[in-house]
Amino acid sequence: MDVCLLKALADPTRAWIIELLVRRSYCVRALSQLLEMSESAVSQHLKVLRDADLVEGVKYGYYTHYRVRRETLAALRDQLNALAAAEHIGTRMNCPAAEAVGCRTNNKGGASPC
Repeated sequence: MDVCLLKALADPTRAWIIELLVRRSYCVRALSQLLEMSESAVSQHLKVLRDADLVEGVKYGYYTHYRVRRETLAALRDQLNALAAAEHIGTRMNCPAAEAVGCRTNNKGGASPC
């Protein structure tokens, strides 16, 4: 799983930008007005999203309009679905349930095999 994608989406402002860009493309000025932030702050968020390959810019004359890279979102969705569908196989190394919760040291003070 690409942790960079998750980190990029973990910020509420960047998640909001993605929500906006899923519906249509916007330039930095329009995003800054919608988000009520400076253009430079929006640009910094877009850089993180570009580095994570979540958005791309398309030049239209003087302005660059940003849009979501849907294939990146689809790949992340598929990874999360696979993770959610993974079957639980029980506690580690067949430890009793009470020991599996702590699972750092055994009763004799040594390291647990878990």
